[in-house]
Amino acid sequence: MAFLDRRQFLLQSSTLAAVSFMPSTLLSQTFSSNPESKIPNRDTTLKFNPDGTPRPFAGNTVICHLPVQCAMRDVMSELHDALTQTSYHHKLGLTSTDSYHMTIFPGANDQNRTAYGWPSHVPADAPIEVCSHMIGERIAKARFSCQLPLRVRVDQVNTINFSTACSLRMIAANTDEEKKLRFLRDQLAEVFGFQLKDHADYQFHITMSYQMAPLTPQEKDAYRQLLRAYIKLIADAAPVLELGIPEYCTFPDMFRFEPQKLLVCS
Repeated sequence: MAFLDRRQFLLQSSTLAAVSFMPSTLLSQTFSSNPESKIPNRDTTLKFNPDGTPRPFAGNTVICHLPVQCAMRDVMSELHDALTQTSYHHKLGLTSTDSYHMTIFPGANDQNRTAYGWPSHVPADAPIEVCSHMIGERIAKARFSCQLPLRVRVDQVNTINFSTACSLRMIAANTDEEKKLRFLRDQLAEVFGFQLKDHADYQFHITMSYQMAPLTPQEKDAYRQLLRAYIKLIADAAPVLELGIPEYCTFPDMFRFEPQKLLVCS
């Protein structure tokens, strides 16, 4: 089916897709009452300019890139294109489809060290390049107890309910995979030399955009309608998403994540 034909079908069928999710009135209450609904939040303003273009935001992280060729990425790219055509697209800081990934451990950055954490073994005033090099050396020497692949899936309801547009909320495929992911994060915290406050209950996600301004009630409804139309297709494309070797990456901003080391996992 051609892309434009498919999009038209999705939009026409969105009302039917909505019945499997929460009522719109309850969704509205969830959206407005969520403490994360302050838009734009601190994280967003550090990473993006008001017009949605990326700001310099250098740092390091451990992520799993989505496979370059996979059906899930294809549908996500279609959703990305659909978001660029909306009336509220100027309120979104859309990320690059080439950089789609799931973060395993957020790492450090040079913009807000107190909020994001800073490695205990790195001098507090060290340039981010020095920090990244020092962590890279520790990553290269480390051996991680973690059988690959990592298996996750899209949490459709929580994605629909999430307070900002647009973040796919990811959860482990089963209890064993959850334990595997959490233990890997514990090991990475030892290597990086810090834990954040949400370490134990960190929510895995794939960020498709940051939200630069609040949506009007009409825009919220339109966004939810669009997301409902795509979310099942995204989940059906990969009922269980298998992620390969986690990558230690450095980045200059939110559009480019450059692999430096592959974690040695067994």
